[in-house]
Amino acid sequence: MLPEFIVSIDLGSERTAVLVGETGSGGTLRIIGASSRPTSGIRKGAVVDMEEAAECVRETADHAARMAGVEIDCMCAGVSGPHIRSFNSRGMIPVPRDRREITAGDVEQANRIACNITLPAEMEILHSIPQDYIVDAHRGISDPVGMTASRLGTEVHLVTVQAVQVENAVKVIEKAGFEVVNVVFNPLAAAHAVLLEDEMEAGCLLIDMGACMSSFALYGGGSIRSSGVLGAGGNNVTNDLAVGLRIPKGTAEEVKLRWGLALASFAAEDEVVTVPGMGSGEGEIRRQIIAAIMEPRCEEIFSMIKSAVSNDPHFLAAGSTVVLTGGGW
Repeated sequence: MLPEFIVSIDLGSERTAVLVGETGSGGTLRIIGASSRPTSGIRKGAVVDMEEAAECVRETADHAARMAGVEIDCMCAGVSGPHIRSFNSRGMIPVPRDRREITAGDVEQANRIACNITLPAEMEILHSIPQDYIVDAHRGISDPVGMTASRLGTEVHLVTVQAVQVENAVKVIEKAGFEVVNVVFNPLAAAHAVLLEDEMEAGCLLIDMGACMSSFALYGGGSIRSSGVLGAGGNNVTNDLAVGLRIPKGTAEEVKLRWGLALASFAAEDEVVTVPGMGSGEGEIRRQIIAAIMEPRCEEIFSMIKSAVSNDPHFLAAGSTVVLTGGGW
């Protein structure tokens, strides 16, 4: 594949998606190929059938390649799952007295110390992202190189993953005939795709809603501050509709996408829709009832995410700035 093309793949629990982007001047990216199809061989973010999953990846990538008119041989992979754990860590080093000036080597050493943590045997660090540096007593330094100090501290955001889960996802892609050049935690990739630099600086919470999981990334001061994964997503809303309306799950998904609302107050009291599969055939139901079934589950998912970030001062600074993305809806 030519170097001016970038290919990404998202192995979702419900759908597998491949995008082909063409890089232009100034770092711009133009999507020239895209393909998405129902996922096979993966359940709740974990590989359960490698052959099926590899065939799904192959078919999806081939369709995207034909659309873009390029040959794909490598790609970047997005990962998520309940096995992922994120947290912040700190490192501190003294600056040698004979020079007092912070070098790039000092920064690297401080970051290495911040990453020198004890993890469970099955876990490994996927991302180590510097947030801020501390020069003596001064916090919030973005680039300390060249500054005079006696101590240098660093604060980093660590994303850890269950190694076998990521290895299995990589093996699926390789089995499909492609090289994996990078693995990225999904909400971080989504944030760089949809957030503005001003939003990252001022403070913003990105929520990536999938079918079986919802992941989030909290930004503030231009850097990632918190991230995580919750085991609930769009499928939970679909299941609630299927039970509440007594309709098949496939019909419930259609109802959600076509008439769903996250707040019952958004629906007009006199609005009525026709839903197939109710009783012996079609049935009419007020749209407000559909929204009333969906609202509690949506509130639960967002409340879980809020609980995960509510103690972070950058969340309070972000105010009401929330960006929703993902295929869960």
